[in-house]
Amino acid sequence: MRNFSKMKIAIILNIQVYFYIFFAILYTEGTNNTKKSAYIINNLLQIPGWKNINDVKHIKYRTKDIYPNEIINKPVTLYNCDNFIRHATIFLGCSYSHDLNVMFFALFNFLEHCCKLLKSDKVRAHKCTVTLLAKIIEIVPMAKIMEGALNAIEQYHNKPMNIQRKHCVILSDVLTYLKENENLKKCIPLSIDNYSINAALFRIREIMLIMNLKLEKNTRFCKLISLDLFSLWNLWNMEFNTLNFLGKYQELFIFLSDKINDLILTTICKKYIELGFKFDLNTSQTLLPSPPYNDNQDTTQNPINMIQYANEVNAMKNIVQEYIIQYKNSINLVQPTNEVNKQDGIKKDDTTQNPINLSEHTNELNALEDIQQHDVTCEAKDDSNLQIEYTNDTRPFYTFI
Repeated sequence: MRNFSKMKIAIILNIQVYFYIFFAILYTEGTNNTKKSAYIINNLLQIPGWKNINDVKHIKYRTKDIYPNEIINKPVTLYNCDNFIRHATIFLGCSYSHDLNVMFFALFNFLEHCCKLLKSDKVRAHKCTVTLLAKIIEIVPMAKIMEGALNAIEQYHNKPMNIQRKHCVILSDVLTYLKENENLKKCIPLSIDNYSINAALFRIREIMLIMNLKLEKNTRFCKLISLDLFSLWNLWNMEFNTLNFLGKYQELFIFLSDKINDLILTTICKKYIELGFKFDLNTSQTLLPSPPYNDNQDTTQNPINMIQYANEVNAMKNIVQEYIIQYKNSINLVQPTNEVNKQDGIKKDDTTQNPINLSEHTNELNALEDIQQHDVTCEAKDDSNLQIEYTNDTRPFYTFI
């Protein structure tokens, strides 16, 4: 009788163990998604632009390496939809991190150039620093668009990361910092004196270092295709020297400003518009394409109408461009002051390429009071004589329109 009772207790305990294991597996794997969500995600990943993302070798998901062809070349069903959502979000976030890495590299070199100018010509250093401030601020709309794309995919998951407290969408830290950082506005208006310019450059360096650290932390799930940034910098130097000789560019910082602008527009075009994302100009929200759907159709068979796709891409370019223009106007950008333009020894640039000055109703002393105790110095680097071999794969940029 006693043995029977022990056996009964053992059976009950085993049942409880299996019960807990079942729910642990159920919780880990998640429940099936809806057929409509699977249809929308499948449609998104069939859009041709996804196959053109070539800067991500693979991603890490639950300790497993997931390669691009496993994300964009396989059908999405209601049974695997949640996994595909995670894969696509991380994959796109990793690709964005590649672009941000190039932009941050360009900004760091931009900063060093401004520091170098400060040692010889404070007027040119002022124009350089003001242009650098403008470029960093102009990255904000791109950051909002990136975040919108990642959240738009994630919202179709049964447990979206962007509404959970314990987890966050890839790149959320660095994108949030880019969007919400107010420290740069404390640098403006910027006076034409060594202390003010040096202090602004010091603050910019701090902000950029924080952004870079956040980027590294946010991309631990990424294995990216390596890019020789120093070769890219060498390529840009040679390109600038050629254009400078031809009279198109008279200042390196104007050339770098245009390069960063090209990077921003290329990223938005190739990694947002051509991936099928829809931007609502009225709400500044990102939506996924949602073609007509009925419950009886096969979610894995969804051919893309290429003519309609091309028309939508062109229309979306115009909408996003309008958004960027609206954002630039909202930060109150004005032309350089007459004092700057009258300085001797500065050639007048093409007005379409002229750096813009940032103006805001704040007191410069208040902007600088929290860094007055720092010994603000810039270490200039002579980058004019780089002799690094480069190949055609260091030309990854395209025309926006």
